[in-house]
Amino acid sequence: MTHDDRDGYDFLPMNPRDYLVLFSLLNGDRHGYGIVKEIEASSGGTVRMDPSNLHRSLKRLIRDGLVEDARLDEEAGSQSRRRYYRITAFGVRVVRAEATRLAELTRLAEQRAVIGS
Repeated sequence: MTHDDRDGYDFLPMNPRDYLVLFSLLNGDRHGYGIVKEIEASSGGTVRMDPSNLHRSLKRLIRDGLVEDARLDEEAGSQSRRRYYRITAFGVRVVRAEATRLAELTRLAEQRAVIGS
């Protein structure tokens, strides 16, 4: 079975770091530092991801077919290289499935007055 044949539910529940990495890639390709900054911005600064955790997540997400290398840019006059990452179509299905699962949990918590609606 290929990634394209799966609905992504076998990846649920997701590791929160992996979810945030996928979520950060929904609006376009990003390099590692861009992913870290997007996660910090979207969480209002409450979630910080260090480079080693990011690279472990990216390695796992690439292995599972959720993320792919987009391109490698070399800065002019520098030995610095930025690797860009892209969410795959399968990765989009998985992040949507996880977002739906989290929304359902939130709805249940609101129904039971654990959190306000």
